[in-house]
Amino acid sequence: MFYSISKRSTNGFTLIELLVVIAIIAILAAILFPVFAQAREKARAVSCLSNMKQIMLAELMYTQDYDEMHSFAWGWALDWKPWHQQIDPYVKNKQLWHCPDDAWGHGADGTDSTKPAIPVSYSMNFRWPEDSWGWDTNSPTWTMSPAASSQASIPAPSSTIFVAERPNWYHQWSEGWATDVFWDYSEFNMKQGGATQHSNGGNYALCDGHVKFMRKDQTTTPTGSQTTDPTKRDPAVGPWPNGMWDKRQ
Repeated sequence: MFYSISKRSTNGFTLIELLVVIAIIAILAAILFPVFAQAREKARAVSCLSNMKQIMLAELMYTQDYDEMHSFAWGWALDWKPWHQQIDPYVKNKQLWHCPDDAWGHGADGTDSTKPAIPVSYSMNFRWPEDSWGWDTNSPTWTMSPAASSQASIPAPSSTIFVAERPNWYHQWSEGWATDVFWDYSEFNMKQGGATQHSNGGNYALCDGHVKFMRKDQTTTPTGSQTTDPTKRDPAVGPWPNGMWDKRQ
């Protein structure tokens, strides 16, 4: 008994079918790639928040050992250690000082040119004084700042900024520069600066130890007894409003 076996012809894709498939893949890629990029950016921002949380906890541990007094931006001891070096014994991980979104090149170490610099992305809330303010401890520079102040002198620690981002090319471990930051600093507001480091906002650590993402305008909104009335401001000159950057709330 004989069976006839018929050969089934196999046809490839037509050019139209291939073009349709390619178009679908291109559309999916256009949709998904930005989503993936946003997810990666979100992961970096969360990692930065985690860094700041650990750093702020270290700062609070420092205050426990120094009679509830906070560290100071450029140093408080005779050797003038910058802030990040003062609390390093409580952190013990220099990688925590580098935000994953800080893409600045930092070159060589400031004290040993044979070694690469250790980047530092975070600074303490402290404003360089206006010409008329001076460095007196009763000046607005001091009275508005949580730096080197007692925890008890901060009436609203949950709404007072202690740490903000200040990435730039020379902010590194062995340098004392850029350890202070304020909302009107040019470096804070520049492209790749702390004000818009993460999706047009930045990460902040507050004096009570919690951390959060905020837009800059959220941080400068008048808080508590603060006012933008020029006849009632203290001082009458200077950048206003200072919002969460000013502990006098």
